[in-house]
Amino acid sequence: MQVTWTVSPVGYQRIARRCPACNTKRDFLPAGAFRMNSQKKILDVWSIYKCTHCEYTWNISLFSRLPVSRINRDLYSRIMANDKATLEYFSHDDQILKRNNVELSGVPEFQVREQWSAGHLCNKRLKITVRLRCSFQVSLLSILRKQLFLSASEIKRRVVAGEIVGVTLKELKSTTRRTSGFEIGISVGAFYSARKIDLRNTGNPKN
Repeated sequence: MQVTWTVSPVGYQRIARRCPACNTKRDFLPAGAFRMNSQKKILDVWSIYKCTHCEYTWNISLFSRLPVSRINRDLYSRIMANDKATLEYFSHDDQILKRNNVELSGVPEFQVREQWSAGHLCNKRLKITVRLRCSFQVSLLSILRKQLFLSASEIKRRVVAGEIVGVTLKELKSTTRRTSGFEIGISVGAFYSARKIDLRNTGNPKN
């Protein structure tokens, strides 16, 4: 059997930078709006960020000197409407974050969608594919804790015991920003040690 966990960030990625008003380094979050400047069919677009401790705002560049003809019309409409999902998407966008040379702060919350596909159960072990919907900071340990309902120490013990394979203890705890996911194996015993099996839908067990 193969299980796919699709992991998505929830909410915004925080950015750490010096706030002139607070006169110290603070966290900044999207303020919920875009800023757009259009001149002679050339667009400049920013996402407005606000200090979490005061009203000071700072603009992060999304598009610079972009011909209007090159922007997707649906994206343009969502920017004009200050669409929340679009603001969240850009707050995690690797290229934009790197281009603006920002310092990330904290690890965002995340949600996991679980899907099952039929296959042979090899050595009583489930093959787990972990996919990230976008690049963001998340540890495999955090994902396993959420999905298996086990403590961090219990998960580490099962890695050492060989019940969870394909990952080292160092990789397990790493929160390095990732663009790719993971491929691991989990014994059936470890997978169901704290999860409930829904006998009404054996083709797609639920926690």
